[in-house]
Amino acid sequence: MKIFPLVVFLLASFVHGLAGFAFALLAVPLLSLVWPLKKIVPLMALLGGTINGLLLLSLRRHFYGRRILTLFLGAIPGVGLGATLLSRAPEEGLRFILAVVLVGYGIWGLLNPTPRIRLGDRWGYFFGFLAGALGAALNTPGPPVVVYVTLKGWSKDEVKSALQGYFFILALLVIAAHFWEGLLNFKILGLYFKYLPPVLLGLFLGHLFYYRLSFKVYLRTLYAILILAGLLTLPH
Repeated sequence: MKIFPLVVFLLASFVHGLAGFAFALLAVPLLSLVWPLKKIVPLMALLGGTINGLLLLSLRRHFYGRRILTLFLGAIPGVGLGATLLSRAPEEGLRFILAVVLVGYGIWGLLNPTPRIRLGDRWGYFFGFLAGALGAALNTPGPPVVVYVTLKGWSKDEVKSALQGYFFILALLVIAAHFWEGLLNFKILGLYFKYLPPVLLGLFLGHLFYYRLSFKVYLRTLYAILILAGLLTLPH
């Protein structure tokens, strides 16, 4: 089964390069078939932080830090809660809740490709808190942030750059929380360097395909990935 994690990382990073999220959403449930969650989540935080930083660098001209300020501030208490849940809460319950949210919003998004709802900046605190908790507990902060940015009326590049900026900052917080909880060690660092090359390859290829997508197709891709990730997240 040694090749299985490599393929998972390659495919998940390709999708992330294409959509701007879903690296952990796709990789975590698949890797959980062969690895324990407490091994997967800290590793995904390290790899996810790396690819988010690289994509943010690529899209830096479309990134506006003030747009994610409320998301970031809301995430701080959320990360603490999520790290506690990871070390103490039943894994199956966390997976089920996440799956329901993912599938529900993904279906709604496909049925409403151009929603008329527009969220104000203050909603960022709420969605940031949810993302912080999910990021620390299951390393899947994407869904709440995707919901928020797709309801802001931004352009395709602005949406993707905002996702990367937020995820990069959140990854740093999650890594710090995992270190505090004793979830990071030299074995995790060894796995990080081992699987970094296929992750970077998938990221590069996915980002190339991203530029071929229209904004409408891009949004539909986001919603479809949410549904797929939700199904994969269901307890098995």
